[in-house]
Amino acid sequence: MNEQLSGTLKAATAAGGVTKIDASTAVSNVTSWHKALNGVPGAETLVSHLAKLKSALESGDLAGAAGILPGLGAETEKLAAAAPDADKDGLKTLAAALKG
Repeated sequence: MNEQLSGTLKAATAAGGVTKIDASTAVSNVTSWHKALNGVPGAETLVSHLAKLKSALESGDLAGAAGILPGLGAETEKLAAAAPDADKDGLKTLAAALKG
């Protein structure tokens, strides 16, 4: 599993779930994913969700941020099918956590 995915899953586990990660850590994580996925074919909707999530977190709109997570999870699940084998299970785990 790649380091970024592993780090995201560890942060979510340590916090007790993706919605419990503190906002500054979440913004950093979202920014990192946005940079990594920007321009990746098929990831356009996911990148859009990440941008919206970052904006909501930075503005303190935690309810709005939480509302973005299920769609982000659905898009993550879609991309998991095309991911390297080493990342598929981790992405499916992340997708499930995001979808709630």
